[in-house]
Amino acid sequence: MRRVLTLLVALVVCLSLLAPVVAAQEVPDARLTVDDATVAPDRPTTDEPTAVTADLSLSAGSNSAVELETVSLRENGEELAAADDLGSLSPGDGLSVELVAEFETAGRYDLTLVARGTDEDGRPVEVERPVTVVVEDSPPGISVEADLVEGVDSPVTVTVANPAVDPVRNVEVVALRNGSTADRAFVPVIAAGGTAAANLSVRPTDARTDVAVRVSYTTATGDRQQTVRRERLEAEPLEDDVGVEVRRVRDDGVDVQDAQGIGGLVGGAGGGLQQGSGDEEQSAAPDRVEVAVTNFGNAAVQEAVVEPSGDGPLARQFVGSLEPGETETVTLDLADVPPGELEVGVSYRLAGQQRRSATAYDHRPATADITLTGVDMERDESRLNVSGNAGNTGDAAVTGVVVAVGNAEGVRPAYPQRDYFVGTVDGSEFAPFELTANVTENASTVPVEVTYRVNGQQRTERTELPIVADDSDDGGGAFGGLSPLAVGAGIGLSALVGAAVLVPLSRRRLRR
Repeated sequence: MRRVLTLLVALVVCLSLLAPVVAAQEVPDARLTVDDATVAPDRPTTDEPTAVTADLSLSAGSNSAVELETVSLRENGEELAAADDLGSLSPGDGLSVELVAEFETAGRYDLTLVARGTDEDGRPVEVERPVTVVVEDSPPGISVEADLVEGVDSPVTVTVANPAVDPVRNVEVVALRNGSTADRAFVPVIAAGGTAAANLSVRPTDARTDVAVRVSYTTATGDRQQTVRRERLEAEPLEDDVGVEVRRVRDDGVDVQDAQGIGGLVGGAGGGLQQGSGDEEQSAAPDRVEVAVTNFGNAAVQEAVVEPSGDGPLARQFVGSLEPGETETVTLDLADVPPGELEVGVSYRLAGQQRRSATAYDHRPATADITLTGVDMERDESRLNVSGNAGNTGDAAVTGVVVAVGNAEGVRPAYPQRDYFVGTVDGSEFAPFELTANVTENASTVPVEVTYRVNGQQRTERTELPIVADDSDDGGGAFGGLSPLAVGAGIGLSALVGAAVLVPLSRRRLRR
């Protein structure tokens, strides 16, 4: 019995001595570990590359090297990224492996880094480490368009696109030069998938300008985020070219033939307000000119003012700002300005400096010259009928024209055409008239008075139309006449020009 107990005790002691040996054999010869895992960028966004870097090492106490076959990044067993055939690690060696993946939607991703290899005896070696990645919506996209000119505030258009599935709010767009704010704009909200444009300006000093555009915004979760885009923009040299053109104002011509009824009432049965042509044309206003200011340069000008100078009083006219290629006009009244050369200048500000452009204008006021042409006379005993045309050989309109028979020895106005209302006669136009008078045998001329208005002043001019008799076999005679009236616009009027010298006779039957 004692012998049996001794054998049992010896067996227990042997087993206790073997246990550490078995436990020691369970420790792997190659102890592979993942020391660290980093995520870049710090705030990953959707549809953008996200890098997870695994720092691997083989413990210095390992009894075997490791042939590293693969390192992968997995989500719920699905492989997102992997690196294969990474080589061998000896005890004490380390290795960094970068794995890149993209995430379509924002949110929290619980991932696993898995490293696999074999030791020198071909036994598998595997190690895992959890990695958490928080993905946010992609920042707004930024595009920049600019039309820069050196030395002046130039427009920069920034278009911000929101690729996220939620709107972004309180969007601030800032243009930065040399780290300082050049301009800023605000957009209240940009809808999901929408875009918004912000108009900024910068003042470049060189042909190439580095501009940074910073967009700050609030996400749907309430986080305040920002993104920056840097651009190198080209700038054109400044071109200062402001043109000044002076031209007469064009007015619509007036066709007065429709006023026939008035002529009949005032001028008699054959009278009427008539022009030489029924077509409506455009004629130049005699006392007004239009100044056209055009910016032919490549930068906007500000505070443009038209400054005419001459012998007469002329007021300045404010134009304002002109963008490149833009034209503005102002009207000047030259009624009180004597003839002569005027300097019409334009002062303006460009690139922070006061500048000026000017042109010369030869001011020649329009004139009006009324001439009685095509005068015919027909006598019936003591009754003399006079007909003809009142023609305007000038370029200014004459208004309120009335042709009448004057009183003289042996001549008296007679019914029904003592006078005749012609009305308005535009430049290079004419209108007919008819007059009747009682004459005696001793009368040699018929006085005709022409009353009119030109440049707001009323004038009356009197001329004598000669009665020329030419005996014929039937006892008849012929009469004719022509009288030019030189009517200057605002200038004195000419005197009578002898009809006997200038006017060919027009024969008519003379009835006794």
